[in-house]
Amino acid sequence: MTDSPASVANDIPAVSEALRLAALEVLADGIWISEPGGEVLYRNPAAVQMERMFWSRSGHVGTMEDVVFEPDLPQRMGESGQWSGEYHLTGEDSAGSVRSVVMEVQLLRDVAGTATGMSFHARDVSREWWREQSLQDRHIELEQAYTRLKETQTQLLQSEKMASIGQLAAGVAHEINNPIGYVHSNLGTLQVYMRGLLNLLNAYDRLGQAIPENLRPLLVPVEEIKVQVDYDFLQQDLPQLLVESREGIERVKKIVLDLRDFSHAGQLENDEWMVADVHRGLESTLNIVWNELKYKAEVRKDFGPIPPIECMPSQLNQVFLNLLVNAGQAIADQGVITVATSRGEDEICISISDDGHGIPPAQLARIFDPFFTTKPVGKGTGLGLALSYGIVQKHHGRFEVDSEVGKGTSFRIFLPLRRVAQGITHGP
Repeated sequence: MTDSPASVANDIPAVSEALRLAALEVLADGIWISEPGGEVLYRNPAAVQMERMFWSRSGHVGTMEDVVFEPDLPQRMGESGQWSGEYHLTGEDSAGSVRSVVMEVQLLRDVAGTATGMSFHARDVSREWWREQSLQDRHIELEQAYTRLKETQTQLLQSEKMASIGQLAAGVAHEINNPIGYVHSNLGTLQVYMRGLLNLLNAYDRLGQAIPENLRPLLVPVEEIKVQVDYDFLQQDLPQLLVESREGIERVKKIVLDLRDFSHAGQLENDEWMVADVHRGLESTLNIVWNELKYKAEVRKDFGPIPPIECMPSQLNQVFLNLLVNAGQAIADQGVITVATSRGEDEICISISDDGHGIPPAQLARIFDPFFTTKPVGKGTGLGLALSYGIVQKHHGRFEVDSEVGKGTSFRIFLPLRRVAQGITHGP
């Protein structure tokens, strides 16, 4: 016997209602339906579980009935008949985990607009919070990885730069050293030959003064030549010319030695530690950069008594080079660059100061950032100070900077006397 169409139609609302109820029963969200006064008519299993916990919001802690069903809830809902807020739920055990739920309250009305009840929907957002926290942690990890990547890139750039400078200095020193060697030797030999020739000419001159008067006409052509070549002046100037030429060659030889000291090419790898004289490194670097400074700056040296330190000399020379070039570029027309050294208890200090345009306070905190530069476009890459900072850190040293706009800038580098590795100082 089959049901009539009318009976099937009558059962459809009941089936639909049963399905809606079943859907509410299996929800992970808490669902409550209450009368307008707050008396609960329905709660699903998730809501029952939540009611067993302690609820808190804005310092108010208690049961759900105490915290959620407050007398002012209708006022909070207002004319819209809606309200939402976040609550924290804690189990009866004080060691229980804290859950965060967002409660949405909705006023229920009939077709005439009369309030017939309220629905409460509590959604657990703890998973979303933890997911967001995980994303934030991941973001921090990515930022740290990016920072390490930038540091690695900076170190690679610094290593490539130092390698290029070392190769350039080694090549220049080698190419110049050979011709300078024989020119220097030849000038020494020429100086000996010149003395012999001048002695010979002086002997002839004395002989000419001793010949009889009747033979004096024979000396007329010789006297004419002496006048033409200004013989007396040549006797005085020629030795001086050779002395100055030898001094010039000595100067070039010193530059070649400074290039070798600057790079230590052919002696040590750029990253090998050694005990070195910082004053020698400063002198060689000043010699290298002098062409950049001599037209606009007076360099004053105030070297104190400091001992040799354990360091990577070629890399420190790169720091000195960057600071000296920056000091020269900070001076618009004419100024003074002061290079000073002093010793502390277990460290030395190298100070490089200028009386140039200075650095604004807003930019001072960023001068060691990679690719940040205060120079016009095309005048700097923003890597010089960043590389210098990395080198000083590698030496377990530190920078101090003072600057005042319009008055100049002072960089102070503090370096330990002995190499520090993993918290251990080597040497006495």
